[in-house]
Amino acid sequence: MARDANPLKSEQITLSVNAQTVWYLDRLVETGLYGNNRTEAARVALYDHCKLLISQGALQMAPPLLSRDITALR
Repeated sequence: MARDANPLKSEQITLSVNAQTVWYLDRLVETGLYGNNRTEAARVALYDHCKLLISQGALQMAPPLLSRDITALR
């Protein structure tokens, strides 16, 4: 099943990690659950960890998008 398009604009960041972290990212890619390369594995791992922190109450939910609120009122 295809996902809906992400309503948020992507922001590009540069991330430098050490050799051990690269090793872990490669293991995540090998599972087939975290994308096909290190960059995708880092993106998925970070996204999943943010969701975990939110569910544990350790990180606040980001405020809703204004455009989403306007669309809901129509």
